[in-house]
Amino acid sequence: MTIQEIITMARYGELKQVSIGEDDNAVVSYINLGNIELYKRFTLQTDEVIIELGVATDQSSPYQMISDTVYEMPSGFMYIVGAYEENGARIPINEEDDALSINTISWNRIQIPSSSANANISIIYVSSPRLFTSLDLLEQLPLPPQLYEALLHYIGYRAHGSVDGLINEENNTHYQRFERSCNRAKADGLITSDSFESTAKFKKRGFA
Repeated sequence: MTIQEIITMARYGELKQVSIGEDDNAVVSYINLGNIELYKRFTLQTDEVIIELGVATDQSSPYQMISDTVYEMPSGFMYIVGAYEENGARIPINEEDDALSINTISWNRIQIPSSSANANISIIYVSSPRLFTSLDLLEQLPLPPQLYEALLHYIGYRAHGSVDGLINEENNTHYQRFERSCNRAKADGLITSDSFESTAKFKKRGFA
C-alpha cells in the first residue's frame, strides 16, 4: 500500500471530522510517528553492525569509536537486541552483575567491556523506519498489512490531539483503539519477530 492510499483511507475514516486531514504534510508526519511507534513495539526491522574492538574509526564508518570501550551506534539505531562474539557465543546485554555484559549507556551508545584488540563483535539492533515527506506519496508503506488498522488509529489520535492541543474524548478514543489493535496483533500472533537467540540461526548470517 502506498503512502497516498493510507492518507486516503484516513481521510474517509479517522480524519473525516478534522480539517487538518487535508494537509498532506501533516498527515505524512503522523504516518512517520506511527511507523516509529509500531517499529518500536513489534521489532519490524533489525540491522547488524560489526565492531572491530580497539580500532579507531573515521567519518565513513557506520559506527564511531568514542573511547576504548564506548561506541556510538549507526544512524537509525533504536535499541540493541543481540550481541555475539566471533565464535557465535552470545554476549549478555545490560546485566549489571555480569562483568562481560555490554551496556547501553545512552540512547545510541554502548559500552563494551575491555577485551582482545582487533576482535570482532556483532551487534544486532532494532532500526527505525524511513521517514517520508509529501513528495513520497507514491512510495510503498514499509509496514505489514496487519498493522494498517493500528497505524490509522494512531493517525487519528495525533490529528485529533492537534486540534486544540488538549487531551479530548475523541483523541483518547483513537489512542485506546490503537492500543487495542496492537494488543490484538500480539495476542493473535499476527506479527512474528525474528529471534537471534539461536546460535545456529546466527551462524547462518555468515559471522561465525
